[in-house]
Amino acid sequence: TRLDSNNNPRYTELTIFPIWEKKGKIAKFIEISRDITQRKLDEDSLVKMVEERTRQLKETHERLLHQDKMASLGKLSSSVVHEINNPVAGILNLVMLSKRILKEDTIDQKMIDVFLQYLELMETETRRISRIVSNLLVFARQSKIELVKFDVNDLIEQTLILNSNLLKINGIRIIEELEHNLPLVNGSEDQLKQVLMNLISNAVESMLTSRTKYLTIKTFSKKNKKAIGLQIKDTGSGIPEGTVSKIFEPFFTTKKKGKGVGLGLSVVYGIIQEHGGKIYVDSPPGEGTCFSITLYQELDPKKIKSSIPDSIQ
Repeated sequence: TRLDSNNNPRYTELTIFPIWEKKGKIAKFIEISRDITQRKLDEDSLVKMVEERTRQLKETHERLLHQDKMASLGKLSSSVVHEINNPVAGILNLVMLSKRILKEDTIDQKMIDVFLQYLELMETETRRISRIVSNLLVFARQSKIELVKFDVNDLIEQTLILNSNLLKINGIRIIEELEHNLPLVNGSEDQLKQVLMNLISNAVESMLTSRTKYLTIKTFSKKNKKAIGLQIKDTGSGIPEGTVSKIFEPFFTTKKKGKGVGLGLSVVYGIIQEHGGKIYVDSPPGEGTCFSITLYQELDPKKIKSSIPDSIQ
């Protein structure tokens, strides 16, 4: 590298060839130099373009994940309102009953005991509301990927709390077959909760017209406890024959127009891929759908790859 008259760097490629004598000794060297400044500038420009494109893709992906979250929350909104409204109505009734006790001229021990019982019930219902709102806020926040070790069973319970009223009002019974003492998984709790939200939401929609409504969630250890298996199975209508191979493609949907844009399962696929895991779907005609996921105990942050499916990039 050298500077030209304008103090701009000039790049030179230098190649040296030896000239050999008959006796096997080097007689001299031939030096060939070539100005590669333009090539170097083009390469630097290309690197910057790739970095900028990568940054834009990352931002687009983060927005896509957050929009998918908001879509999930939108589906939950009416059921969450009912879930919060019930304890609020109960608390209001308990407050009115408590006021009646306090208005009495004389308050004996029995009335005090009843009053304390009302307070305990109000505390329980208030904590219930707090738990629902807290789970919603945690799920809704727009956060960066944070890799932590966590229990998949705990994550399932948190997600079921968020979906409890949605499942209840649609008459869906939950069957949990969770293996105890599972190995901890290393990954993003926030993103894997989004996977569960999407799969549960799809299962609910598929069972709206079913006579039998069971949602089975199963966890188990695999490969000498170096990995865990997760299955989510419904008794819905299943996936139309011939479309199973396309369900993870972006913008592919079997829903009616206006009911979805077909990003939910592509986001699920991307997140599982990002975590070095695998996801499969089994949907025999008329027998419901089962999503099977494998997650590994260890995840190298350096090997983490973009969770945008190839067909989006």
